[in-house]
Amino acid sequence: MTAPSDTGVDQALAALPESKRELARMLLAARRPVTARPAPRSGAGPVPATALQARLRRREQTRPGTGTGSHAVRLTGRLDHGRLRDALTGVLARHEALRCRIADAPDGGRPQLTVDDEPVLRLMCTDFTGRAPAEQDEAVRRAVTESAETALSLETGATSRFRLLTLAPDEHVLILASHLAVFDGWSSGVFLTDLAAGYRDGAAGLAPPELQFPDYADWQRHWLTSSDGAAELDRRRAAFAGVPPAPRAAGGFERGHLPVHLDRGPGSALDAGLALGAAEGATPFMTLLAALAVVLARRDGSTDVVVGTPAAGRFSTQLEGAVGQFTTVVPIRIDLAGRPSFSQLLHRTRASVADALAHQRLPVDELFTDGTQPYSVLFALHNYPAVPFGLPGIEVNQLPGPPARHLELYSPDPAATLACLGLVERDGEIGGTAEFNRQAAAPEDVTALLTGIEDVLRHAAASPAPPGITTR
Repeated sequence: MTAPSDTGVDQALAALPESKRELARMLLAARRPVTARPAPRSGAGPVPATALQARLRRREQTRPGTGTGSHAVRLTGRLDHGRLRDALTGVLARHEALRCRIADAPDGGRPQLTVDDEPVLRLMCTDFTGRAPAEQDEAVRRAVTESAETALSLETGATSRFRLLTLAPDEHVLILASHLAVFDGWSSGVFLTDLAAGYRDGAAGLAPPELQFPDYADWQRHWLTSSDGAAELDRRRAAFAGVPPAPRAAGGFERGHLPVHLDRGPGSALDAGLALGAAEGATPFMTLLAALAVVLARRDGSTDVVVGTPAAGRFSTQLEGAVGQFTTVVPIRIDLAGRPSFSQLLHRTRASVADALAHQRLPVDELFTDGTQPYSVLFALHNYPAVPFGLPGIEVNQLPGPPARHLELYSPDPAATLACLGLVERDGEIGGTAEFNRQAAAPEDVTALLTGIEDVLRHAAASPAPPGITTR
C-alpha cells in the first residue's frame, strides 16, 4: 500500500473540522519514525515547550525579570533609523523563536509554543543630545541596567525589546533585551549577523533558516519518547546511578558575581599546565576541568566528582543559523579512584568529556526529572563564535553589559549550585566572571577554586609523573 503524498495529507487535514485537525496531525506524526536529528515539523500548530522553557517560565512567574538577558552596542557614524527599524523587523520575521508565545496547554500539560504570523517590533527611541557627557554616560548606564531588569512576557509574545539612545547625530547606543527562554548565547551572534545583513542589503533578503526553534522543540519531545530516545535517556541515567544530588543551601538562592582571572605568561602555572595537557592530547578545557576535579575531590573527600558544563546544544549544523534556547548542561562524571597521576587523570577526563558531549541531545531537566542535580559547580570555557557586527559607515563597539544570570538557566535547582565559573580565552588571557550563590559560598570560596586549579597545574608541571592524586 502506497503512503499518501504530503499534498493528499494536507488536503485531508484541511477537510476536517478545526477541533479535530490538530489531533489528526499529531496522530499522523506519531506514526512516522523519529529521526536522530531535528527535521522540519509537519504543520504550523502549537508544539510543546522544552523542559528548560517550562522551568524558566515557572521561575519567571514567581520572580519577574529573572529571565531577561540584555546587551548593548555603541554605534558611531551616521545611522539610518528607518533602515535599522526595517532590519530589526526583518530579523524578528526571520526567526520563529522571536515570535513565540509560551502559554499553558489546554489539557494542563507541558506549556505550548505558538508562533505569531507577523513580527512586532518593540523599539523605544530616546534622545539625549545636548546633555553633558557625564549625564549621557549615566543615562546609558541606567538604561542598560533597566533593560536587564525589565520583565518580558512569554504569554503575550513580548519576548524582545530594544532601545535606541541618541547621544549625538553620529553617536547612538542600541540595547537589545530578549528572554532567555527563546534566546541563548549563540543566538547573539546569529542575531547580530542577520541585523547587519538586513541593514546593509535590506530585510527582504533575510530568508528563514533551514530549521527553526519550534522544529527542534517538536523533534525533541517526539525523540525523547521514541524507543531510541528513551533508551539513550535510560543509559545516561544509569551512568549517574549512585551519585547523590548536590546539597541545597539552607538559605536558598541569592545571586552574586565575582571577576575571575587565571595568570598567564612565561613560567606561569597555567601555561605549564596547559602545555602538559596538550602533550597528552587534552584541550585547554579538559586540562582545566581535570585540575578543577582534583580541587573538588580534595574539598569533598571524594574520588567521584561531577561537574556541569554548559553546551551549545546545536549538535546539528542545521541548527547553527537559528535563534532559540538550545543550551543544555552536560554533567561530566570524573573518576579519581586509584591515586592516578595527573597524566592519567587527563586521559580519564578526556574520555569523560567526549562521552558526555556525545549525549548533549539529552536535556538536563529530562535527565534528572525530580528537580535535583548531581553537580554543585559549573565550569565553562566559552567558545561562542566571534561575530564582527559591521554596519556600512558605522563603527560598532560592544558595551559592558549587566552581570550574567546563568545559574538559574543552567541549574534545575539554583539553591544546589555553589558557583558557575565562566571563563573566556581572549587575546592570550583567560578570565571572566564567576556567578555564585551567596547562600552557599563566599567570594573567597569561589576564588579558592581558581587558585586551587593553578596549584594543581603547578605541581603537575613540576613533577611529570607525580606519585598520585589524593583527595586529602
